Amino acid sequence: MTNVIIYDIIQKKGYGLQKLVDAFDAYLQDDTQGIIINEYDETFLKATYWQKKIQKGYRFNLEKKDFDVIEEEIVNIVDFGIEIENKKLLIFGNKQMAQRIITMISVVSGNAYSITEFVINIESLIRKVCMKPDIVLVKMKLSDITIEKGVLVDCSVNLIAQDEPKELALKYANNIVVISFRLEDITSNITVYKSGKISIGRVSEDEKDELIENIIRIVG
Repeated sequence: MTNVIIYDIIQKKGYGLQKLVDAFDAYLQDDTQGIIINEYDETFLKATYWQKKIQKGYRFNLEKKDFDVIEEEIVNIVDFGIEIENKKLLIFGNKQMAQRIITMISVVSGNAYSITEFVINIESLIRKVCMKPDIVLVKMKLSDITIEKGVLVDCSVNLIAQDEPKELALKYANNIVVISFRLEDITSNITVYKSGKISIGRVSEDEKDELIENIIRIVG
């Protein structure tokens, strides 16, 4: 599973993505981190951020009967995309790497972008998802379901096995803490948590762009 963090992004008037690409080239001059621009025009950008660091570890030496300190070079890679028309920045990674990307965008552009985390209302999302015929509900997790007076339980529901999965999801919309669904023509599942976290299953590069567009369309 890959985490997807969504941010609202507003581009300063007169500062286009071409300027951002040029700024990346001018700013990143060391060998510890960098941006690889995969594709862009004035409306969208797809890129990869990489960060190199040395990680120390320990390995037991049988001859010395003690631990040797070893150093290993680690390269972390995170994809991200900017959609100017939808005013969205999507980062495929954890929050620590996301913050590095946001900081870098702000620094190289001279604060030409206003970036704030996008807040997902899962109840509204469920109602929107249930209105779309091309979305298949897969699974949901419920919290605080009353089974009798004073007794509340949490449970998981396999929506694929239900006769009317969308009706069931709407019935328990206030209790859903996790919902998984997929598009009819893409096999990868999209999982949304009440906390706002989004995860996607393994997806081919051919399907990734379409999946990203649909995530923006659904949650935006």
